[in-house]
Amino acid sequence: MTIRAVIFDLGHTLWDIGPQGDELDRAYEAAHTRLSAVLGRDDVPSPAELQKSVHDVLHAASETYFMEAKRLDQPPTHTWVDEAFRSLGLTLDEALLREITPPLFATEIHNLPCHEGTLAAAQDLADAGYAMGCVTNTLADMATIRGMLQLLGFEPLMQSVIVSAEEGFRKPHHSLFEKALAEVGVPASEAVYVGDSPYHDIGGGKAAGMRTVLTRQYKTRPTEGHPEPDAVISHLRELRAAIADIDARG
Repeated sequence: MTIRAVIFDLGHTLWDIGPQGDELDRAYEAAHTRLSAVLGRDDVPSPAELQKSVHDVLHAASETYFMEAKRLDQPPTHTWVDEAFRSLGLTLDEALLREITPPLFATEIHNLPCHEGTLAAAQDLADAGYAMGCVTNTLADMATIRGMLQLLGFEPLMQSVIVSAEEGFRKPHHSLFEKALAEVGVPASEAVYVGDSPYHDIGGGKAAGMRTVLTRQYKTRPTEGHPEPDAVISHLRELRAAIADIDARG
């Protein structure tokens, strides 16, 4: 079968994740101000306390939900914030939780290093007629992820954007790959998945019936014990040749 679609991971695949600076502190300061105003209280825990409480809740859940996972379901992000804030004596209604949560997980948006030539390589694939989409494991919402894609110029190229925080599951759960394939309109046998994680990306893509390409452009991870990718690249500009080689091998 000829490859007709390319589905990407995002972080460490199309771009890297840079240091956040003080953006996270500012996000919690804004949350503190909003909570104080809405609740009409002057004893809301400090921004630093709010931030630590969320960090602690996510850290406690990391081995269960976020590593090479014991569980692939992903609760809505605001439920983590709810658990954290309840530990500080703050009980918020769901509407307020849904309002204040997204900015707390959008602070990476201006700290996404993208190597020279990466966008051009993606555009070259689109110009060659490949359908394109992305599947990402994230605590950020769809608006934030689309904002990242738009900021770096990838958003117009994507026919499908699948965000784990919106789907209730994380890669390598099959449902995320299947939804992306349905949205680009290409069967798994005619699609390639590109990512940096041997477990989430290569294992997940292969289990969904796709060919896979491991990228080491931004990060190199151990591959022992994981499925072999169909190709390995060190920059996205190598992807089109890798796809041609996969096609040639049938």
